[in-house]
Amino acid sequence: MIEIEKAGVPAVVFTTENFKELTRSAANSLGIPKARIVVVPHPLGGTEKEVIVSWAKSAIDDLLKVLEA
Repeated sequence: MIEIEKAGVPAVVFTTENFKELTRSAANSLGIPKARIVVVPHPLGGTEKEVIVSWAKSAIDDLLKVLEA
């Protein structure tokens, strides 16, 4: 993500609710305090494909918001 951002291409990190704070902390420590992060429900592992697809569809609005910011 860092190299993509440095190249001027907007990048977005998707993470789950349980890892939201860790993701933000990692972004800060890597020098990207304003990293674009979209949070989806947890867990992904063991969750039915249809449920994950519905979470992804629900995250589209959040994705568009962080890309517009």
